[in-house]
Amino acid sequence: MQTPYILLVDDDPDDLMLLREAIESLGENFLVFECKDGRSALNFLKQKQLDNSLPGLIVLDINMPVLDGREVLAILKSDPGLKKIPAVVFTTSSNPADINYCAQFNVALFTKPFNISMLEEMAKKIVSYYEV
Repeated sequence: MQTPYILLVDDDPDDLMLLREAIESLGENFLVFECKDGRSALNFLKQKQLDNSLPGLIVLDINMPVLDGREVLAILKSDPGLKKIPAVVFTTSSNPADINYCAQFNVALFTKPFNISMLEEMAKKIVSYYEV
């Protein structure tokens, strides 16, 4: 049986590290994989699709180079093999347009918190979207 894993997609290495640590601090048995932009995330997912080992959750930033989170979300939700993977958006944006964009795909948007204790609480909420 495959070890459950979460895919984090964010171009900010500090945000990736902090979210990874917050998720790992929950004591769950999740592996965490990281991609630095939307294109590398889609390439990663296509490979994992071939291996039949897709993640149980994708955590996606909106503002990224190469392929931003909006574009990735649209691609994910239009792909029959990937649209079933739960996704949440974890971003600095609190723009109503971004919130509405995510809502049209039935995807929760979490605004990145300002301190570690808030991040740990948010990590619990994010992980609750994980599906086996």
